[in-house]
Amino acid sequence: MLRPRHSAQLLDAGMRIAISIGMSSEHLTVDPTNETLGWRRTVDLLVLDQVRIEAWDRILFVECGDGWIVEEAWRRMGKGSVCGLSTSQRLVDLAVRLRGVPGRVEFKTWGGERFPLPDRSFDRVISCVPWHGYLEPVAVLREMARVLRPDGNAYLLEFDGSTPPIPEAVQVAHLGQLLANTGLGEVRWDHGETAPSGEGDRATPVVGHARPRPAGT
Repeated sequence: MLRPRHSAQLLDAGMRIAISIGMSSEHLTVDPTNETLGWRRTVDLLVLDQVRIEAWDRILFVECGDGWIVEEAWRRMGKGSVCGLSTSQRLVDLAVRLRGVPGRVEFKTWGGERFPLPDRSFDRVISCVPWHGYLEPVAVLREMARVLRPDGNAYLLEFDGSTPPIPEAVQVAHLGQLLANTGLGEVRWDHGETAPSGEGDRATPVVGHARPRPAGT
């Protein structure tokens, strides 16, 4: 299965950011005064600051929560279109109601095995949760590579100093090694000029930049 872990398992895997609107949550809370929601917005802004956005881009967000990051990306573009994926139908319904714009800002559910999108259809693809939050991270990365155009970019969220440690089953392969089994190649990691430092048990977010590998490499 290519489904992400339940939100509680994501925290145990090292996210440590207690996202109240986390994916697959049965207790949906959207409270703009909530401390953890504020932290999530800070992380979203960090990610967007690292994404190269051009006016007519098509941008995809994987596990986009309530869609705030998707809508914010569209605001920055002015043109083009954005799409957010979530395994939670409840979050997709909420995002469509709050932020959907037909043909411009769209949200879709995916069953955890394959993105419901055609090959080479996006200029940027962003994973909004850490790679070890997926049960099958290699499969997710392959899907990201599949829907990227040859000159596109992938962005991978990660957290430095995660606690508790990443589970042993995930320790067997660093993300760079995982990328070697997909159509992506690691470029660099960037904390960004505005990266929020860890607070208490919250780790510091970093963003990995990757690009599709040329055919035959």
